[in-house]
Amino acid sequence: MGRLAVCEGVKKAGIGTFIIDYIKYSFFHNNKTGCRFITVDAYAQSTGFYEKMGFSYLTESDKSEPTRQMYFDLMRMSSI
Repeated sequence: MGRLAVCEGVKKAGIGTFIIDYIKYSFFHNNKTGCRFITVDAYAQSTGFYEKMGFSYLTESDKSEPTRQMYFDLMRMSSI
């Protein structure tokens, strides 16, 4: 997933959460691609959002970088 952003004027309105939830749902329920992971290169200031959305860090080697590689395993949704 690339370039997900929400306008400053509507931050904290749940739009980003809705978009991520929609993507997760679509891939889990209608996945004809064979994809298992959703990956992002998250800006450091956005990692908390992705953590709340269930994403994990791919590695610790980019901990001090301006972006972090993160992923969500769609198989986790089978238990949700």
